[in-house]
Amino acid sequence: MKIDKILPKKKLVTGIFISSFLLLSACGGETNQATPNPENETPKTESSTENNEGEEVSTLDILNQLATISTQTEELYVTDNIVVGEDQDVKPGIYDLEIIGGSGNILGERSSVSSLFINWVGGAKGNTGGYPSKIRMILFEDDILEFTNISKVKFNAVPETVTPSNQLGIGEFIVGRDIKPGDYKLSTDVKLDPEYDNLGWRISIYNDETGDSRDQMFTATNNDVAVSLKEGEIISISYDNTDYGSSSDDARLVFSEL
Repeated sequence: MKIDKILPKKKLVTGIFISSFLLLSACGGETNQATPNPENETPKTESSTENNEGEEVSTLDILNQLATISTQTEELYVTDNIVVGEDQDVKPGIYDLEIIGGSGNILGERSSVSSLFINWVGGAKGNTGGYPSKIRMILFEDDILEFTNISKVKFNAVPETVTPSNQLGIGEFIVGRDIKPGDYKLSTDVKLDPEYDNLGWRISIYNDETGDSRDQMFTATNNDVAVSLKEGEIISISYDNTDYGSSSDDARLVFSEL
């Protein structure tokens, strides 16, 4: 569900991410603004909104700004749910979640973005299930992370500037930042077992303009798959490892331009 909020000394903004980011700014004091990057500049559309200076900002702009406030953590023992917040151990931002101890599920609740689910499986390096030890995550103010059988984690801040790639791993990635917009055919660099025709790569593409998600699977028997990616969308990628003895950390979903 999308949320509209009027914030103190802020213009009316629409869109989940824009509202969440400005709420953080209003409640947590000043934040660093991202330096404009000519290579990442894109034409403004009707879906763009205005910041408090009256400048138009897009969902991609907000997500890029979110990366500027990511704050690296030390190793954290998991003794309870982890709440994301300006006054918490884990600040809002974009992270590579690193699992250092244990193996199990990472679930949680979003404070506002109900269509962007937190549902992963991971484990420390060398775990017998072949689960990933690192998962890319986008975290907002008041998000809650719930860990099962995972004892220690670390949140590694993703750099403010990243190079787009056509090979993505496990986690949440931003179109226009991590991968360029466009039409792509999917493939993979890992072995998928045809005996498990319902296991492989699972993709969910979230669009904040509409609040909708669309899902797709890429498996050994369903391998003729194409997707269309629009700027500002978030791709959530998970992988069912059927190649015993291999690590999911090395697995990549490959996007080839059509």
